[in-house]
Amino acid sequence: MKALPGGVVKFELAGLDEIDGISVEVGGTEANILAASTRFVTICVPEGDGDQVVLHSQTGDCSATLQVGETIASELHPVANPVVDESGNVFVTYSGTRGERVPFSVFKVTPTGEKEPFLGDIMNPTGLAIGPDHFLYISSRHSGTVYRSSFDKQVEKFVDGLGIASGIAFDSAGNLFVGDRSGIIYKVSPEREVSMFCELEPSVSAYHLTVGPDDVLYVTGPTLATQDSIYQISREGAVEVFFKGLGRPQGLAFDPDGNLQVTGSYKGLKGVYTFLGGTPELTITSPMLVGLAYWYPERTLYLVDSSNLYRLVV
Repeated sequence: MKALPGGVVKFELAGLDEIDGISVEVGGTEANILAASTRFVTICVPEGDGDQVVLHSQTGDCSATLQVGETIASELHPVANPVVDESGNVFVTYSGTRGERVPFSVFKVTPTGEKEPFLGDIMNPTGLAIGPDHFLYISSRHSGTVYRSSFDKQVEKFVDGLGIASGIAFDSAGNLFVGDRSGIIYKVSPEREVSMFCELEPSVSAYHLTVGPDDVLYVTGPTLATQDSIYQISREGAVEVFFKGLGRPQGLAFDPDGNLQVTGSYKGLKGVYTFLGGTPELTITSPMLVGLAYWYPERTLYLVDSSNLYRLVV
């Protein structure tokens, strides 16, 4: 199991006679115990360095290992996946509330954890993607526009008229898919020709998109239901439900082994779920997340909640 600060982890115990006076440390920092018995202890993972978990009790100490990600940037406002360029720089939004102008709307976080303002002229930036031309693409849910920016910050309008534009993703042919959370997925050709790709149930927040190795599009879009769907959309636009049952599924990505991963909650547990054989398995426990992105050369996973950027080596 892997975890982020704020994640909930349950450890099974053996040989513990009583729970009075027990404490748990993760990387030398005391963890908040949420529940305990002589057979298990459930903790909330604290901020801190180190992956060693030690339980102290009156009958002695025992230890385990838990890989914990680190917080590398804060005071952000992501609402979808971050993206990572070829050099390992991570791009994350400060999206703001609807219609809010903020000093900087997109930030760059370097591999060493330095947070730098990148763009400041896009209102309510939502989805991010790096295109086959190695430019950064940014959707604005405020204007229904997708912008294109070079990495020396030259910005242009790429396409507009896309409703409440949220998640974006490219396929291998250079087509850009844009999720209008009111119920439409648009397809934008490399020549900027816009067509309606498919229709889905509207989302109360945003559509989140990723394209699989086989060019199949996967989409989530939280609704008011307690259980939402992950959609699988063929290259011809045929929609199928890939899985239904996650609570508030948001960011999606494929891990280095080609498995689909989705942020959300399932059976009361929050984090990143990996689909192995069509079944979700909790592989990273965390607070509620909105997105994730891999830097494949280093097998590094970046994850975001509503204000923080985390890093975890996988």
